[in-house]
Amino acid sequence: MTSRISGRAIMLGVIVAAIAGSIAVACAGGDDDGISWEAEASNAFLSPTNDTRGNLILLMADRFGTRVADPTIMARGIVPFDISYSTFEQRLYPAKKGDRTESGNNEAAFGLSPDNRYFAYDSTMTGLCHTNRDGAARFSAALAAERSVPRAERDQLVAARDQLATACDKAGEIRFSIAAVTSPAGLSYARYLEGSRLFYAEDLPAAAKAFAQVGEGAPDWVADTAGYMRLRALLAQAIKSNVDEWGSIAEPDERDQAPIAAANEARRAYLATFPNGRYVRSARDFDRRIAWISGDTTAIGTVYSRLIAARPRRDALPDMLAVEEIDRKLLPSRDAAGVTDPALLAVIDLMRLRPVDEAARERGCCGPILSRAELERQKPVFARDPDLYSYLLATEAFTSRKQPREVLALIPDESRQERFSYLQFSRQMLRGFALEAVKDRNARGFWLSLLPGAKQPYQAEAVQLAILRHDRTAGIVGRLLETGSPIVHPLMRSAIIEKDSGIELLRRMTREGVNDHERDTALYVLLANELHFGMYRDFLVDQRRLGPPKASASDSDSGWSVDSFSPDWDGWPGSVPLGSFAPGKKISDVCPPLRDTATSLAANAGAIHPLMCLAEYVRKEGFDTWNMDYDRSSGRYRSTPQPGFTGTPVTRTAIYQRVMDAGAATDDEKAFALNRAIRCYQPSGSSDCGGDEVPIATRKAWFTRLKRDYAASRWAKELKYYW
Repeated sequence: MTSRISGRAIMLGVIVAAIAGSIAVACAGGDDDGISWEAEASNAFLSPTNDTRGNLILLMADRFGTRVADPTIMARGIVPFDISYSTFEQRLYPAKKGDRTESGNNEAAFGLSPDNRYFAYDSTMTGLCHTNRDGAARFSAALAAERSVPRAERDQLVAARDQLATACDKAGEIRFSIAAVTSPAGLSYARYLEGSRLFYAEDLPAAAKAFAQVGEGAPDWVADTAGYMRLRALLAQAIKSNVDEWGSIAEPDERDQAPIAAANEARRAYLATFPNGRYVRSARDFDRRIAWISGDTTAIGTVYSRLIAARPRRDALPDMLAVEEIDRKLLPSRDAAGVTDPALLAVIDLMRLRPVDEAARERGCCGPILSRAELERQKPVFARDPDLYSYLLATEAFTSRKQPREVLALIPDESRQERFSYLQFSRQMLRGFALEAVKDRNARGFWLSLLPGAKQPYQAEAVQLAILRHDRTAGIVGRLLETGSPIVHPLMRSAIIEKDSGIELLRRMTREGVNDHERDTALYVLLANELHFGMYRDFLVDQRRLGPPKASASDSDSGWSVDSFSPDWDGWPGSVPLGSFAPGKKISDVCPPLRDTATSLAANAGAIHPLMCLAEYVRKEGFDTWNMDYDRSSGRYRSTPQPGFTGTPVTRTAIYQRVMDAGAATDDEKAFALNRAIRCYQPSGSSDCGGDEVPIATRKAWFTRLKRDYAASRWAKELKYYW
């Protein structure tokens, strides 16, 4: 899954107030209370809206001390505070390694022929060739140590296996030249080799039969491996019998249980025959796959509860293969039957508490909503983990029944701790959200008290985000830029500068920002707002604050905004494009530089030619929707002025309408204004020029007027349509 943090997230009305996140098994929904779920976002605390895999990793970190993020990569760049699962996973691995899976030659890695049309997993999800090369190496090593097979026979058998090792996808066409193999041990290897060919050719029943014919008297390695491969062949056949060509598994009551039972019997037979065999662990683990393919939800819950009870080394990576397997095999059932592990049950419960509408649940999002009564019946499972259980009770009260006071009763104030576990942190975060919901006057003090103990990855960023949201709601965000502010995250500070700072604070931050980026952001926002609101005299004064052009600065970045930055990135994507406001900024061949245009407008804000030049500047620099937020109720972008910026924003729509009806405008200027006003709706039919939209009848009238009154102009000739 991929992600980003957008203006939606960083603007915090914006970021979800209480719980926000994503899930691997899911669909999206939400409401306007600040409790919402959107795929591709997660948080540093347990949440119904997190990716289920993220919740499981946080719980396993508490239980076993496994890693949540690698220290080297967390020390580099901007630490995310609203994260996708993919980012969460990437940050588990050291920065020096890059991606944990190295891209390589597929043919070499899986033993495929150069012209193959097949890679790793076939259309029926049996996924056979991925073991081809490793199997060949083991086969060769076993034969090299097998003294009961003559040297000449060994060479023939190894050569034959090497043939398959480089053309797994052609297994059905391969015929081995091993007729000279006649020794009893050699024949056992030959039968095994034919079974391997049939297995990779996906003739699975024949492969199982060939492996069975290897015989009990065969040498140890080949007998053991053939028994295991018979199990694999029958299991692959069981899967192939119950999925379609797209890999979708049949409904439980429509599955063919006979091949599943045969595979399970082969598993038991292998474990009985080879109790100390080379593949005992793998054979035992196949109970999960058999439970999954059989559709037995109770068995699935039981085997996965057993799986996550394994104790890894502290500070190790979580078992990501197990995490992914649980997400694919257990969670889609949305059924807690057979689940006896409290962490696993909590992940399922949180998924079922996701605040989505019924339509989303009917599409298979999250399972039936978890009721209070059902949660109370689960209490025995959480007997040894009462804090997790009370957290689930509080989450149910907060998300399902909107009862924040119940949260405060269930979760006491334990904010002043030296270091929070992830469960402790989650409990206190939920308490903080409840304090906000009841408008407790000490809510901000509570958030501040969490900061000293928020030492684990992502925790401090989550608390800073909560403080920012609180102060934004209270209308006191400006103080978060003062010396000693609890907000140190660079993206949050930049967002405050862009969205919440008044004129005087912006001017002060151009001098007192903690780094060049903050100072440049403040100046960019100040100048952009002054042009946006027609404050031309102020613009001319503040434009003098621009220093010499920076070597890395861009002249334009299409309405640059902090909102476009992602905390997933290692650092800022480049310099703030202050070159957009350079005094000598060229607008067009028929317009003077920006400072001259602003000077003319400062003298006469209604001057036709300077206004048209300003419109061209706004269009080329991408400032049409700058500093505007999307209004869901109207379906339009609305300007949200920062303190001190008043009046009606200057828009291209307003400029064009003024020019086309101005007595002082020339015919060419009117034709140009009509052309540009119509093109505001190209090609979507919705305006991208700001201001109120005009009906299509008005746009048609503009088009008619342009073609009738100014037919000889280039602006009439080039325009073929209206939108």
